[in-house]
Amino acid sequence: MIRDITIGQYYAQDSAVHSLDPRTKLMGVLVYIVALFLVKNPWWYLLLFVVILALYRFAKIPYSHLLKGLKGIIILLVFTFVFRLISTPGMPMAQFWIFTITKEGLTKAVSLTVRIALMITGASLLSYTSTPRELADGLEKALGFLSKIHVPIHDMAVIVMIAFRFIPILIEETNMLMDAQASRGVEFEKCSVWKKCRNVFSLLLPLFLSAVRRASDLAMAMEARGYSGEGETSRMYPLVYHSGDRIAYVLMFLFLAGVMGMRIANIY
Repeated sequence: MIRDITIGQYYAQDSAVHSLDPRTKLMGVLVYIVALFLVKNPWWYLLLFVVILALYRFAKIPYSHLLKGLKGIIILLVFTFVFRLISTPGMPMAQFWIFTITKEGLTKAVSLTVRIALMITGASLLSYTSTPRELADGLEKALGFLSKIHVPIHDMAVIVMIAFRFIPILIEETNMLMDAQASRGVEFEKCSVWKKCRNVFSLLLPLFLSAVRRASDLAMAMEARGYSGEGETSRMYPLVYHSGDRIAYVLMFLFLAGVMGMRIANIY
Protein backbone atom coordinates (compact mmCIF):
# COMPACT_ATOMS: atom_id res chain seq x y z
CA MET A 1 0.00 0.00 0.00
CA ILE A 2 2.78 2.42 0.94
CA ARG A 3 4.60 1.74 -2.31
CA ASP A 4 1.58 2.88 -4.32
CA ILE A 5 1.11 6.26 -2.62
CA THR A 6 1.22 9.03 -5.25
CA ILE A 7 -0.08 12.04 -3.28
CA GLY A 8 2.12 15.09 -3.75
CA GLN A 9 4.00 13.72 -6.76
CA TYR A 10 4.18 15.59 -10.05
CA TYR A 11 3.05 13.68 -13.15
CA ALA A 12 4.80 15.14 -16.19
CA GLN A 13 2.47 15.41 -19.15
CA ASP A 14 1.66 17.78 -22.01
CA SER A 15 -1.96 18.75 -21.40
CA ALA A 16 -4.21 21.78 -21.20
CA VAL A 17 -4.46 21.43 -17.43
CA HIS A 18 -0.69 21.30 -16.96
CA SER A 19 -0.26 24.48 -19.01
CA LEU A 20 -2.64 26.52 -16.84
CA ASP A 21 -1.30 29.13 -14.47
CA PRO A 22 -0.87 27.67 -10.95
CA ARG A 23 -3.10 30.45 -9.59
CA THR A 24 -5.88 29.22 -11.87
CA LYS A 25 -5.47 25.67 -10.61
CA LEU A 26 -5.43 26.82 -6.98
CA MET A 27 -8.67 28.70 -7.59
CA GLY A 28 -10.13 25.65 -9.32
CA VAL A 29 -9.42 23.45 -6.30
CA LEU A 30 -10.97 26.06 -4.01
CA VAL A 31 -14.12 26.27 -6.17
CA TYR A 32 -14.38 22.47 -6.25
CA ILE A 33 -14.09 22.21 -2.45
CA VAL A 34 -16.71 24.94 -1.98
CA ALA A 35 -19.03 23.02 -4.30
CA LEU A 36 -18.48 19.87 -2.23
CA PHE A 37 -19.62 21.67 0.90
CA LEU A 38 -22.63 23.21 -0.83
CA VAL A 39 -23.95 19.82 -1.93
CA LYS A 40 -26.17 18.04 0.62
CA ASN A 41 -27.81 15.22 -1.34
CA PRO A 42 -25.35 12.28 -1.70
CA TRP A 43 -26.56 11.56 -5.23
CA TRP A 44 -25.19 14.89 -6.43
CA TYR A 45 -21.70 13.71 -5.52
CA LEU A 46 -21.92 11.55 -8.62
CA LEU A 47 -21.95 14.72 -10.72
CA LEU A 48 -18.92 16.09 -8.89
CA PHE A 49 -17.21 12.73 -9.33
CA VAL A 50 -17.85 12.90 -13.09
CA VAL A 51 -16.34 16.42 -13.11
CA ILE A 52 -13.14 15.23 -11.45
CA LEU A 53 -12.95 12.25 -13.84
CA ALA A 54 -13.24 14.64 -16.78
CA LEU A 55 -10.47 16.83 -15.37
CA TYR A 56 -8.20 13.81 -14.97
CA ARG A 57 -8.95 12.90 -18.59
CA PHE A 58 -8.11 16.43 -19.80
CA ALA A 59 -4.90 16.32 -17.76
CA LYS A 60 -3.99 12.96 -19.38
CA ILE A 61 -3.45 11.39 -15.98
CA PRO A 62 -4.33 7.67 -15.69
CA TYR A 63 -7.24 6.84 -13.44
CA SER A 64 -4.93 4.39 -11.66
CA HIS A 65 -3.22 7.41 -10.12
CA LEU A 66 -6.60 8.56 -8.82
CA LEU A 67 -7.03 5.24 -7.00
CA LYS A 68 -3.44 5.20 -5.75
CA GLY A 69 -3.94 8.67 -4.31
CA LEU A 70 -6.78 7.32 -2.17
CA LYS A 71 -4.82 4.33 -0.87
CA GLY A 72 -2.87 6.55 1.49
CA ILE A 73 -6.04 7.67 3.27
CA ILE A 74 -8.05 4.45 3.15
CA ILE A 75 -7.78 4.02 6.93
CA LEU A 76 -9.01 7.58 7.47
CA LEU A 77 -11.96 6.98 5.14
CA VAL A 78 -12.94 3.73 6.85
CA PHE A 79 -12.68 5.31 10.31
CA THR A 80 -14.73 8.33 9.22
CA PHE A 81 -17.44 6.14 7.71
CA VAL A 82 -17.73 3.82 10.72
CA PHE A 83 -17.60 6.60 13.32
CA ARG A 84 -20.26 8.66 11.54
CA LEU A 85 -22.38 5.55 10.95
CA ILE A 86 -22.62 4.55 14.62
CA SER A 87 -22.64 8.01 16.22
CA THR A 88 -25.55 9.66 14.40
CA PRO A 89 -28.99 9.42 16.06
CA GLY A 90 -32.12 8.84 14.01
CA MET A 91 -34.36 6.07 12.69
CA PRO A 92 -32.81 2.68 13.67
CA MET A 93 -31.94 0.26 10.86
CA ALA A 94 -29.80 -2.32 12.65
CA GLN A 95 -28.42 -3.08 16.11
CA PHE A 96 -24.95 -4.41 16.88
CA TRP A 97 -23.94 -4.84 20.53
CA ILE A 98 -24.18 -1.30 21.97
CA PHE A 99 -24.11 0.38 18.57
CA THR A 100 -27.15 1.40 16.55
CA ILE A 101 -27.03 2.04 12.82
CA THR A 102 -29.57 4.64 11.72
CA LYS A 103 -30.82 5.75 8.34
CA GLU A 104 -29.54 9.28 8.97
CA GLY A 105 -26.19 7.89 10.07
CA LEU A 106 -25.81 5.89 6.87
CA THR A 107 -26.62 8.94 4.75
CA LYS A 108 -24.23 11.23 6.63
CA ALA A 109 -21.48 8.59 6.71
CA VAL A 110 -21.63 8.18 2.94
CA SER A 111 -21.75 11.95 2.38
CA LEU A 112 -18.79 12.74 4.64
CA THR A 113 -16.64 9.87 3.38
CA VAL A 114 -17.27 10.69 -0.28
CA ARG A 115 -16.67 14.40 0.39
CA ILE A 116 -13.27 13.72 1.95
CA ALA A 117 -12.33 11.33 -0.87
CA LEU A 118 -13.26 13.88 -3.55
CA MET A 119 -11.39 16.65 -1.71
CA ILE A 120 -8.23 14.52 -1.64
CA THR A 121 -8.73 13.60 -5.28
CA GLY A 122 -9.04 17.26 -6.29
CA ALA A 123 -5.99 18.25 -4.26
CA SER A 124 -4.05 15.35 -5.79
CA LEU A 125 -4.88 16.62 -9.27
CA LEU A 126 -3.33 19.95 -8.30
CA SER A 127 -0.07 18.26 -7.27
CA TYR A 128 -0.08 15.97 -10.33
CA THR A 129 -0.28 18.93 -12.73
CA SER A 130 1.94 21.48 -10.93
CA THR A 131 5.55 21.29 -9.84
CA PRO A 132 6.42 22.37 -6.28
CA ARG A 133 8.01 25.53 -7.64
CA GLU A 134 4.86 26.41 -9.57
CA LEU A 135 2.68 25.80 -6.51
CA ALA A 136 4.92 27.98 -4.35
CA ASP A 137 5.00 30.79 -6.92
CA GLY A 138 1.25 30.59 -7.44
CA LEU A 139 0.53 30.65 -3.73
CA GLU A 140 2.86 33.58 -3.13
CA LYS A 141 1.47 35.54 -6.08
CA ALA A 142 -2.18 34.84 -5.25
CA LEU A 143 -1.82 35.75 -1.57
CA GLY A 144 0.78 38.48 -2.03
CA PHE A 145 -1.64 41.14 -0.78
CA LEU A 146 -1.42 39.61 2.72
CA SER A 147 2.22 40.69 2.95
CA LYS A 148 0.97 44.26 3.42
CA ILE A 149 -0.37 43.25 6.83
CA HIS A 150 2.92 41.50 7.67
CA VAL A 151 1.83 37.95 6.89
CA PRO A 152 5.00 35.99 5.85
CA ILE A 153 3.60 34.75 2.55
CA HIS A 154 7.03 34.18 1.00
CA ASP A 155 8.12 31.99 3.91
CA MET A 156 4.85 30.06 3.73
CA ALA A 157 5.33 29.49 0.00
CA VAL A 158 8.87 28.20 0.58
CA ILE A 159 7.57 25.83 3.27
CA VAL A 160 4.93 24.49 0.86
CA MET A 161 7.52 23.98 -1.87
CA ILE A 162 9.92 22.14 0.47
CA ALA A 163 7.08 19.99 1.84
CA PHE A 164 6.00 18.90 -1.66
CA ARG A 165 9.60 18.19 -2.64
CA PHE A 166 10.10 16.06 0.46
CA ILE A 167 7.05 13.85 -0.16
CA PRO A 168 8.54 11.73 -3.01
CA ILE A 169 11.89 11.65 -1.18
CA LEU A 170 10.28 10.28 1.98
CA ILE A 171 8.25 7.75 -0.02
CA GLU A 172 11.44 6.56 -1.73
CA GLU A 173 13.16 6.37 1.66
CA THR A 174 10.24 4.33 3.01
CA ASN A 175 10.46 1.90 0.10
CA MET A 176 14.20 1.47 0.71
CA LEU A 177 13.56 0.76 4.39
CA MET A 178 10.83 -1.74 3.51
CA ASP A 179 13.16 -3.52 1.07
CA ALA A 180 15.87 -3.64 3.73
CA GLN A 181 13.44 -5.06 6.28
CA ALA A 182 12.00 -7.52 3.75
CA SER A 183 15.52 -8.84 3.02
CA ARG A 184 15.71 -9.65 6.75
CA GLY A 185 12.49 -11.66 6.62
CA VAL A 186 9.95 -9.01 7.66
CA GLU A 187 6.57 -9.40 5.92
CA PHE A 188 4.63 -6.35 4.70
CA GLU A 189 2.20 -7.88 2.23
CA LYS A 190 1.31 -11.50 3.04
CA CYS A 191 0.45 -11.17 6.72
CA SER A 192 -2.41 -10.18 9.01
CA VAL A 193 -3.53 -6.58 9.32
CA TRP A 194 -2.28 -6.34 12.91
CA LYS A 195 1.17 -7.72 12.04
CA LYS A 196 1.34 -5.48 8.96
CA CYS A 197 0.61 -2.39 11.10
CA ARG A 198 3.22 -3.45 13.64
CA ASN A 199 5.84 -3.93 10.92
CA VAL A 200 5.02 -0.56 9.38
CA PHE A 201 5.33 1.16 12.77
CA SER A 202 8.87 -0.23 12.99
CA LEU A 203 9.76 2.00 10.05
CA LEU A 204 8.67 5.22 11.74
CA LEU A 205 11.78 5.80 13.88
CA PRO A 206 14.39 5.41 11.10
CA LEU A 207 12.15 7.38 8.74
CA PHE A 208 11.81 10.17 11.31
CA LEU A 209 15.59 10.26 11.87
CA SER A 210 16.17 10.39 8.12
CA ALA A 211 13.69 13.27 7.72
CA VAL A 212 15.36 15.22 10.56
CA ARG A 213 18.78 14.67 9.02
CA ARG A 214 17.61 15.84 5.60
CA ALA A 215 15.93 18.90 7.11
CA SER A 216 19.10 19.77 9.02
CA ASP A 217 21.22 19.41 5.86
CA LEU A 218 18.78 21.60 3.92
CA ALA A 219 18.80 24.27 6.63
CA MET A 220 22.61 24.33 6.67
CA ALA A 221 22.73 24.56 2.86
CA MET A 222 20.24 27.46 2.79
CA GLU A 223 22.13 29.27 5.55
CA ALA A 224 25.47 28.74 3.78
CA ARG A 225 24.03 30.36 0.66
CA GLY A 226 22.82 33.37 2.62
CA TYR A 227 19.12 32.67 2.22
CA SER A 228 16.71 34.96 4.04
CA GLY A 229 13.00 35.50 3.60
CA GLU A 230 13.40 39.25 3.44
CA GLY A 231 13.53 41.46 0.38
CA GLU A 232 12.08 41.13 -3.10
CA THR A 233 12.54 37.89 -5.02
CA SER A 234 12.91 37.51 -8.77
CA ARG A 235 11.67 34.65 -10.95
CA MET A 236 13.07 33.09 -14.07
CA TYR A 237 9.53 32.35 -15.32
CA PRO A 238 7.10 35.08 -14.19
CA LEU A 239 3.47 34.03 -13.89
CA VAL A 240 1.31 35.40 -16.70
CA TYR A 241 -2.34 34.65 -17.45
CA HIS A 242 -3.13 33.34 -20.94
CA SER A 243 -6.34 32.74 -22.85
CA GLY A 244 -6.69 29.23 -21.43
CA ASP A 245 -6.68 30.65 -17.91
CA ARG A 246 -9.43 33.13 -18.76
CA ILE A 247 -11.57 30.35 -20.22
CA ALA A 248 -10.92 28.23 -17.12
CA TYR A 249 -12.00 31.08 -14.83
CA VAL A 250 -15.24 31.52 -16.78
CA LEU A 251 -16.00 27.80 -16.57
CA MET A 252 -15.20 27.73 -12.85
CA PHE A 253 -17.48 30.60 -11.97
CA LEU A 254 -20.28 29.25 -14.17
CA PHE A 255 -19.94 25.92 -12.40
CA LEU A 256 -19.97 27.57 -8.96
CA ALA A 257 -22.90 29.80 -9.91
CA GLY A 258 -24.86 26.75 -11.08
CA VAL A 259 -24.21 24.87 -7.84
CA MET A 260 -25.14 27.90 -5.73
CA GLY A 261 -28.26 28.49 -7.83
CA MET A 262 -29.43 24.91 -7.28
CA ARG A 263 -28.72 25.26 -3.57
CA ILE A 264 -30.78 28.45 -3.32
CA ALA A 265 -33.61 26.90 -5.34
CA ASN A 266 -33.53 23.82 -3.06
CA ILE A 267 -33.21 21.55 -6.09
CA TYR A 268 -31.07 19.19 -4.05
